[in-house]
Formats: sequence, C-alpha cells, structure tokens
Amino acid sequence: MRPNDKFSYLKNNLVSQDTNNLIRLYQPIIGREAVSLYLYCLAFWDDGHQAYTFGHILNHLNMGMEVLKTSFERLSAMNLLELYQGESTYQIKLFSLLSADEFFQHHVYKRLLEKKIGETAVEALMGGQPQGQPLARKLSTVFDVEDEVGVVKRKQEDFDLTNFKRRMAQENLRFADEKEDLLDLFAIAEQQNWTWYETYVLARETAISHVISVERMKQKLAQKRVNEKFTQDEQIIIHAAKSKVPMLFLAELKKKRQATITQSERQLLLDLAKLGLLDEVINIVLLLTLNKVDSANLNEKYALKVANDFAYQKVTSAEEAVLKIRERNQQTNSRPAQVSPASAKSNVPNWSQPDYKNETSLEKQAELEEQKRRLLARLEEGGD
Repeated sequence: MRPNDKFSYLKNNLVSQDTNNLIRLYQPIIGREAVSLYLYCLAFWDDGHQAYTFGHILNHLNMGMEVLKTSFERLSAMNLLELYQGESTYQIKLFSLLSADEFFQHHVYKRLLEKKIGETAVEALMGGQPQGQPLARKLSTVFDVEDEVGVVKRKQEDFDLTNFKRRMAQENLRFADEKEDLLDLFAIAEQQNWTWYETYVLARETAISHVISVERMKQKLAQKRVNEKFTQDEQIIIHAAKSKVPMLFLAELKKKRQATITQSERQLLLDLAKLGLLDEVINIVLLLTLNKVDSANLNEKYALKVANDFAYQKVTSAEEAVLKIRERNQQTNSRPAQVSPASAKSNVPNWSQPDYKNETSLEKQAELEEQKRRLLARLEEGGD
C-alpha cells in the first residue's frame, strides 16, 4: 500500500452512522487514529461511485503511511472494516459496530477494554439486567411462516468460552490467570483457525498439574519436523521420552535403582514444566541428569541448568533435545554425560525398546493401567 494507490468503497455497504459505542467501547482498544479512519470512511462513503488515493486519507487526517496501515489492521482485527487488494486497486468494506450487549458478550473484547480502562469503568458501561420473564414470541407464530425459515441470528464468536470453561470443570482443569490466559487462548484459536474444542484439547494435553499453561501450548505449536538421522540408541531415547508423562517416566527410572521420587524431585518436575518445557523435553533432561552421576537421586541443580539452556534455545521436542546434547558432546570432545549408548540401554525402560513385545494378557494390562493411574494420582498428591 502506497499513498498514490487507489481505493474505492464497496457498493451497497452503507452501515449505521451511530458512533456512540465507537467512542465508548472501541476507542480505548483501537486508539484515536483508527477511530478517525473509521469515521472518515463513514463520512466519505459514496456507494463505490469513484476511486480515491490513500493520499487523500493521509492529507485529511494528517497522519503518516505507517499509522494508516496500523489503523487499517486494528479496524480489521475488531471486525469494523476489511481492506481488499485487487490487481490495480483496493476496496473497503465497512461493518457495523456491535451493540453494547453484543460487545460485552464477546469475552475477548471485554477483557481488552478492561485492560485499557479498568474493570470498574467497564462495569459502569455495562447495561442492567431486565427483571421478570421475557414475553418473546417466535417469528413463525406471529407472521405465520414456516418454522424452517427461522430467525437470522448474528454469528457467534468462534471461541466459545462458556463451553470451554464447562469442559474445564468436567475435567478439573483451571486457569493460572483467567483474564490473561483468555487473550492468549483466543489468539491461538484464531491463528490456528480452531474451534474452542480443538483449542481445549491442546490446553488439556499441555496442562501442568491441571493448570492450563499457555506457554507450553505455544511450545507444542512451535514444534517442527526434525530431518536428521538418529542412531538406534538415540531413537530408543526419543521413543521413551515421548511415551510417558515426567512423573511416571522418573518413577520408572528410579525403580530401576530401587528408589522412589522425593518431594524435592516432585517440585523440580513442576519447576521444569513452568519453564515452558514440554514433557518429552523434560524426560530427556531427567535421563541426562540421572546418567551424569552414579546416584539414585537427581542432581537438581544440574537438571535446572540443562532445562534453562533448553528453554533459552527454544527446544520444543525430544529430537531437538537429543541433537543439542549431541552438538555439545562434539564441541567438548569429552565423554557424553548424557546419552551414551551404554547408559541409555541401562536406564531406559524395556517397554521403550523398538523390538519390545508386550505379551501381557488383556486382563493384566487393564490391571496395570489402573495401577499406573493410582500411582500417578498418589505421586501428584505427594505420596511415595
């Protein structure tokens, strides 16, 4: 977009001229420049009869090109305007403002406004609730039309927070900070073009002790395919790291050393997760740390050091973690303090081996799964 580029308005796209809510509700979020641009478009809308240059807007509103671009972006983000680029010209489509009720029913809009003017000021802008029973009537009963016609309803927001929170309650999930997490969840859903349920599935998968972790959700989305050849031992380690949650993974490793998880190690697992590391990366950290010394207990300082490095390097998968360890070994040209073939075979559980055959009966498998579930619940509660 350049000042000499031309644009026109979409034909038959006249919207309401009532701009009270533009100032009351939208301006704190989008800013004065974007509000000025929207008002300009309302004032100069001509049903698409002729084309104008963007320089006309710049001159009239006394703003620079970058400010104009930002204003278009903000209006588009708030569904007030859409700019279309053709081969030789642009076209502007306007949208009406939401009513106050519609605006506050949009949880993200409401939260954005609260961040700008405060919760008390937002509550003062919200309308009161009607008293008594509604005397609503269906269109089909009043005007004698077929039920199939129905009533045209406004499109609901794509991210359904009500269903999202209902599912959270059913599965005992909770927010770390609901108001801040909401904005991030909405952004993820919008960027991925997901429904509320698709967003929820990822939130549940990456939660830390039943608390939603937006940072770990972002890490999961940032995962990329690693096009690298791994040795058989490295493949075993990667498979093992992806197979269990860290609590059960560490329990399996310590069981081989006739040891149980200590309280400080449980806290360490939480600390590693709060760094934003995914479970499979944490498991690599655990394996590396236990292989460093001949001990049944984790060297917690060393584990945090490695985890901090992985977090800083934005390691998002077990494959990337193994590659980082390999690179460090090559640079130091010393014995691997982590994923050596011998130690990998001795510490990684048998179930992770690629040629492992599970010959357990269905009844025994069901019993073992129930034991695992009880073990994980007990470990999370702090029991040994």
